[in-house]
Amino acid sequence: MGMGAPPMGPPMSSPPMGGPPLGGPPMGGMGGPPMGGPPMGMGAAPMGPPMSSPPMGGPPLGGPPMGGMGGPPMGGPPMGAGGTAPPPMKSAAPAFPGTGMASSEPPAAFAAAGAQARALGGYPMDSGMPGAAMPGQQQQSSGQDAYSAQFLKDVETFNSPTHFVRCSVSRLPNSLSAKQRLNIPLGVILQPLAPVPPDIEPVPSVNFGVVGTIVRCKQCRTYVNPFVQWEANGRRWNCNLCGFSQLTPDPYYASLDESGKRMDRFQRAELHKGAVEYIAPGEYMVRPPQPPVFMFVIDVSYTSVVTGLLQTVVTSIKEAIESGKIPGGQRIQVGIITFDTSLHFYNLNSNLSQPQMLVVSDLDDLFLPLPDDILVPLAESETAVLNLLDSLPSIFGETKVNESCLGSAVRGAFMAMKHIGGKLLVFGACIPSVGELALKSTRDNPRLLGTDREVELLRPAGNDGYKELGKELTPAQISVELFLAPQAYMDLASICPLAKYTGGDVHYYPQFNINTCFEKFKAELVHVLTRYMGWEAVMRVRVSRGWKITKFDGHLFIRGQDLLVVPNCHSDQTFAIQIDMEENVTPDPVLYVQSALLYTNSEGERRIRVHTWAAMTTPNFNDIIGSIDVQASAVMMSHQALEQSLKSNQTDGRNKLSSFCQQVVQAGNMSPQSDALQFLPLYIMGMLKSAAFRATNDISADLRTYIWMRLETLSVSQSAAFFNPRLMALHNAPDSCRVPNEHGQIELPEMLNLTSESMTQDGVYLLEDGESMYMWIGRAVDTSFLQAVFGTGSFEQMDVLAAESMAGTRGDPLSEKIANILRQVRAERPTPFLQLQILRQGDPKEAKFFAALIEDRTVGMQSTYTEFLQRMGYRSPQQQAPPQSGMPAGGMMAPPRAY
Repeated sequence: MGMGAPPMGPPMSSPPMGGPPLGGPPMGGMGGPPMGGPPMGMGAAPMGPPMSSPPMGGPPLGGPPMGGMGGPPMGGPPMGAGGTAPPPMKSAAPAFPGTGMASSEPPAAFAAAGAQARALGGYPMDSGMPGAAMPGQQQQSSGQDAYSAQFLKDVETFNSPTHFVRCSVSRLPNSLSAKQRLNIPLGVILQPLAPVPPDIEPVPSVNFGVVGTIVRCKQCRTYVNPFVQWEANGRRWNCNLCGFSQLTPDPYYASLDESGKRMDRFQRAELHKGAVEYIAPGEYMVRPPQPPVFMFVIDVSYTSVVTGLLQTVVTSIKEAIESGKIPGGQRIQVGIITFDTSLHFYNLNSNLSQPQMLVVSDLDDLFLPLPDDILVPLAESETAVLNLLDSLPSIFGETKVNESCLGSAVRGAFMAMKHIGGKLLVFGACIPSVGELALKSTRDNPRLLGTDREVELLRPAGNDGYKELGKELTPAQISVELFLAPQAYMDLASICPLAKYTGGDVHYYPQFNINTCFEKFKAELVHVLTRYMGWEAVMRVRVSRGWKITKFDGHLFIRGQDLLVVPNCHSDQTFAIQIDMEENVTPDPVLYVQSALLYTNSEGERRIRVHTWAAMTTPNFNDIIGSIDVQASAVMMSHQALEQSLKSNQTDGRNKLSSFCQQVVQAGNMSPQSDALQFLPLYIMGMLKSAAFRATNDISADLRTYIWMRLETLSVSQSAAFFNPRLMALHNAPDSCRVPNEHGQIELPEMLNLTSESMTQDGVYLLEDGESMYMWIGRAVDTSFLQAVFGTGSFEQMDVLAAESMAGTRGDPLSEKIANILRQVRAERPTPFLQLQILRQGDPKEAKFFAALIEDRTVGMQSTYTEFLQRMGYRSPQQQAPPQSGMPAGGMMAPPRAY
């Protein structure tokens, strides 16, 4: 599974396989900024005078893609003089007993659905297929009134883009009965600071200095946006979230045109863009803007030294500093603390000839050994910092201490930076066994893995001490990033809440060794230090009348009822909100969601990133299911299943996913027009077979905890890839993969269905799941391929480790083509670093590869995709009853296209 990196940002620009994004309608921008500063009065929006909302009944806000890449599986080239093709992989010994497709074919269209879903792969891209909805595009239906048609056009134009906001559906139910019939989680996934794809214009900045203050609703504090209603020739405006009518500030006044829109709306970004960034005035600051602060807390125990972790950490930090890419320029401050059974502070004053070490060994009575110069401006003390980093491996090179006081080290760092806040990066190599919040390795019990009692190992030990420590750090605006590289059990379940409740991430490198993990670790640490960041951030999300937020998912701390505190936010950070209807309240005809993120950027400017997203409601069930965003729905389902697993046990979590799937399949039986419903069962089966949910004892408690932590913060596209990986053939990749276009991108090979039926023994296949890349090499592979790509002429003589570093470096045209494919996949997934693992047919490690072929029987579930669908209640055309008298034509006469 090879997970171990920060969550990834939005998908990159150039679409891999050229199909439309799998999830149908664009979901408005992904991320919602919060708001902080002055009282924002954000609670449930009170009922104000009714606003003039568009009538209901417009067409669905888009839908899942229709065409796709479901061509026949690719096989290997003919081999041998006779020109006969080798037997398909199913004839080769499968990785696990029973692996391989059942003899029955999948229901019609499902055979293609898998490859199509992966071709769309979660990367936002333009649709080149007839009838497919573009991201953000609303499909029009005949007979809708002009007002609804215009409003849907406005939604398509003004919603925050899909790399910032996605919703599980883009036509929402307008009644409780319609919602109960849907049985798909309603939620919005936000990535407020997501990188903007190269072909999209950047988020515009808005300065209200001339107006005097940012225009916001006086009742619910919503920011003015493209969907507010104007009246009295622009002298008044109605809030689109709560309906409150208020005067327009004189400096902000503009007259209206004949359609009731402001004449200047296309000159003001906030009135025609769903994603804007306000320059915050002074009232949004309670102290001077926080500088970028990085405190490095480094394990120097015996394990850290001998595995090369210490050397890897100092080399990576040095590279980030010397690159000049850490944002903040002259404002950056850094500090270094090392620890084993004691804490070692360092005086980094630039006037000293060399840094001075100060040791604190009394862990029961921690104190700061000097008041200043633990944190120093990098611009002044860069030489001292680099010299110290260079000297650490030799200072501790002969250590025999093999215990860790990680909890005490975090406490010491807190004492050193609580006056200013910042990013606390902790590097650990072994379980914290001494000092504050010491843990016991005896807690590990492998016999519980794969049983209903496994959840006992996945909950924090004792009194949630690390969570409580995190709650102390958050008010001081300190965020913790954990880089854990142990050789044995470390009890991540107890430690990880430290990152979760401070808005940080967990990076996990089990069995770390500098020879195999150096590139991955360095790439991920440098990325964490150089990505776009916001400091001392708070976020608030508002929804319109008739709706409520029932839960927030992600790494954050909730202050009060709905203020989300994120001490250090960044471009990879993803949050999700679950929404529901207010009881005994009829929802407005349009659901509006607005998020506001108040933060300080690395240049010291206070900003408010605001995302506004709208969707019409409807009583029409087919309109609702036609608007399902498959990938966003899958993410919301995984959040609910994780919550259920941790609350009770993993069996209940899996049952929740199975229940979702049964309802989706039954809805598909009843609604053959839905293109979306063909994909959801595939993703749900992928979840059930994944390392996150499968009931097997081959996933350690630490690894399972790490995966769960990652899934809480992954972007939609990365989550989709984790549950439904991409598989492509390399041995017969077209020559177009060798020549980059004008943007430096290449066309990837066709995506294959995730089944051994797609493979041949003379083939070479690449599989990527958003976390790692696996290259599987068949034993009958052409020796010329091995020679050109790896410099070896024999399958048996291949040195796998040497081949991993050699792949794509030999300068041969074929080698160049493979190198370009690997480079393109990594460009589309900038984080985590996709480490290449080469697996020869017959090697024990190929089990990882075959476990990802989810359409076959796998170690995670002994069911093929066909068998799984039948178990979930799929009915073939022959099994479906004729329509009853009075039933609308098409209701049950034909199976869903996907089935």
